[in-house]
Amino acid sequence: MKQSILAVILTVSTFFTKGTSLQCYKCLINPPQGEKYDTTKNLCAHFDYSDKFVVDCPYSTMCMIQEFHLDILNGERITNVLRDCASQKLEYHDFTTGEWVPKVEVMEPYKEGCQIVDDKGERTTAFNRYCYCRGNLCNSSPSTNHEGYTDIMGVIVVFNLMKYINSLR
Repeated sequence: MKQSILAVILTVSTFFTKGTSLQCYKCLINPPQGEKYDTTKNLCAHFDYSDKFVVDCPYSTMCMIQEFHLDILNGERITNVLRDCASQKLEYHDFTTGEWVPKVEVMEPYKEGCQIVDDKGERTTAFNRYCYCRGNLCNSSPSTNHEGYTDIMGVIVVFNLMKYINSLR
């Protein structure tokens, strides 16, 4: 009896530990240098929301989208979007019990939402937009900034509340 209970506990704990890692979409803008790489696999130009772009992020609590915009001659704009796990892994060595021991921590350097970083001093007008979000596959949309959505929902709620109050009169 004890063995069967232990087996059930191990099975359940294995199920939950495997499912706790955050999942994000990941696509690359350029194939990695120096590696034999199938250019049709995981490039952002071929991003289609399929499972082949889903990765586990054991050292991240957030997903990331980076939008690149580059204005070139004749007013033409080149845009590309990179998706990945947010870079939050900090690796270092700690001197413990008389020896250096490797350590890994997950840092929280980002806030949810988007920010634009201008590349000043270039001849072309370029900017990058970095967006961070929490939740599995939250980096699926072109923009993870939901602030406008929240504002619109607030207006709708207030409007319907006022309409309801006026109907009571």
